[in-house]
Amino acid sequence: MPKTATIKDIAKEAGVSVALVSFVMNNRLEADGKPKYRVAESTRQHILEVARRMNYRPVAKVLRREVRALVVGVILPDASAPYYGQFAARLEKLTLPEGCTLLFGYSQEDPVRLERLTDLFLSRKADALVVVPIPEEKELLDDIRRSGVPCVVPVQEEDPLAAAAECASRLLRLLQEQDNNIIINHLSR
Repeated sequence: MPKTATIKDIAKEAGVSVALVSFVMNNRLEADGKPKYRVAESTRQHILEVARRMNYRPVAKVLRREVRALVVGVILPDASAPYYGQFAARLEKLTLPEGCTLLFGYSQEDPVRLERLTDLFLSRKADALVVVPIPEEKELLDDIRRSGVPCVVPVQEEDPLAAAAECASRLLRLLQEQDNNIIINHLSR
């Protein structure tokens, strides 16, 4: 396994000081929304590009500040169903370039399993959920609504690729607006 790049390695490769790399990687925002340490944008971008090229992996707390990955919990009924396999692959393909990391769970249409997965994603502070609910689990959607976590219930269409495209569009719009309202469409089964 190759050695993980350090900020010293990045500084040497970028031709800048270790302190400057540290400033860029750890730069916090002041109360007014401006960076605490002022670094020219071109220099900042150069350092970040070198870090990416060297596959630099900062500790989690630094990573969360610098590159905010959006974590979306996706709960589908059945991993082995071709419909949901195609849906999941397409949803991931459409949302990954927008900064979303999808974490999948499968309810197997078991209410207890669905509740556990929902609790897991909510407790791990997922930024949003995509849930195909079980018809008798209306309270679960109410619980998600009360949590304030945005949730999209995909419309089930005959074409899983079209359903995924529609779901991705709504999910991304919801995340971009940072709206905490839950979007719910009724499933047409």
